[in-house]
Amino acid sequence: MYTGAAMKTLALMICGLVVYAADPAEAVYWSAAKLKDMDKSANAKLNPDRHLGTERMMDSAFVAFRNGPGEAEMHENLADLLIIREGSGTVVVGGTMIEGRSTAEGEMRGKAIDGGKKYPIAAGDILYVPANVVHQFQVGPGESFTALVIKLTPRK
Repeated sequence: MYTGAAMKTLALMICGLVVYAADPAEAVYWSAAKLKDMDKSANAKLNPDRHLGTERMMDSAFVAFRNGPGEAEMHENLADLLIIREGSGTVVVGGTMIEGRSTAEGEMRGKAIDGGKKYPIAAGDILYVPANVVHQFQVGPGESFTALVIKLTPRK
């Protein structure tokens, strides 16, 4: 049998999980200085195999740093709104995913894209990628970019 203190601790842990699993119910403010710190943190968390480092802002938004190409990806139920903060690269949107595989429910990753439209991206640009549309980040040698990525659930 659990003691009162153990039950309180368990309840707090469960509440913490619920809060983490959802976006905030109250306003949250990120100053320009805080965003710069998040950019640095994403860069510091770089996974060299994926050429990607991220810093989560909340469930539906994160800062992404890329210094090389990523896999082709497709999100069945979520659209991506990309706000490019620094650097440059290219995003290929559309076409056919090559060697696609499921990585999670509603998520696909693949080796590359056959076809698609190339969008050059640079600081200040915004790109919307609809749900269920394959896309891939391409970053050439010596290039990198930092973006604010917002996950949106489109109306059906």
